[in-house]
Amino acid sequence: MSRSSRTVQISALLPSCLTPADMISALHVHDNCLTLQAITTGYREVPTTGPTVLSDPYFSLTDTAPIKTYEVTEGVIIIPGIGDWGKKFITFPVWFQDTPTGLKTRADGPAGVVVRAEWRVQPNVAHGEVEGEGDRYMQWTLVEDVTVQCAWWLISFVKKSMEHAHRDICRKLVEKIEKEKRAGAAWQVS
Repeated sequence: MSRSSRTVQISALLPSCLTPADMISALHVHDNCLTLQAITTGYREVPTTGPTVLSDPYFSLTDTAPIKTYEVTEGVIIIPGIGDWGKKFITFPVWFQDTPTGLKTRADGPAGVVVRAEWRVQPNVAHGEVEGEGDRYMQWTLVEDVTVQCAWWLISFVKKSMEHAHRDICRKLVEKIEKEKRAGAAWQVS
């Protein structure tokens, strides 16, 4: 079967209250990315990682950062409006590896869909500031490069769904960490 591949880059400016270290630390807490996906209904860490993944050249050498394996369950809506009766629940493996600038993940979904995502915090290369935002944003950006591989006839649907989901995760992650940092700062002032 012929396979296709598409890559999307997603970015989210970091608010001035967040440092690169704040965001990298948040990415290294895998629960943050695993729970911010809207259709994820659960996950559990699996104690071993198979040799196929360990030899995947996408990941760095495992002696520098171990690869953690999770089993993720998602509820995909098949028939809207009837709750769990209208969902198909799928479970698939996902691998996480912390990197010095963020995180690498790989998910092997059903129907041969493979999604690889690299999250990294990098200097903001955009010139000027975001219109109407003033000093709210600094020079750092959370960037995610997401590549999906699947059958050619699924690629448009999968890319569209994946892009929407990952934009949502990036936005929610930045908002969550900003809120936690502001709450911590307010607690320290009290």
